[in-house]
Amino acid sequence: MTNEHYLTVSYFAIALVSLGFGVAAYRVLRSPFSAITEAVGRRSSLSTWKRTLALSMTMAAALGFLSVTYRGCGNSYADVVKDRSYLVRVNRDQLQAASKWIVYTVFAWCLVVVICLVVERRKEPE
Repeated sequence: MTNEHYLTVSYFAIALVSLGFGVAAYRVLRSPFSAITEAVGRRSSLSTWKRTLALSMTMAAALGFLSVTYRGCGNSYADVVKDRSYLVRVNRDQLQAASKWIVYTVFAWCLVVVICLVVERRKEPE
């Protein structure tokens, strides 16, 4: 396989793996998040919260993947394609960036859940 073919195949393969990370994070967090939203909010808004969670996880994975570029300062396409180890390094960077963005999104959702729980606790009569 030439480096040009490797670049094309690995780009789409890593994109799918990154999206898979986002979907896996959603699948793992779906049940606990549903339990929390049922306890805090109304049942009518539950599906909206679930959709928002799914969208945010997949978007975080996609944005993390897309945040990594192949071209640095003054690199041409020929410079990018000539070195296979550089392509592998960029693929690794894409997976790391997607993972980081998913982790940041999970932390953001944790903050949202904590705020919702604090607000709900203040509403309860003493």
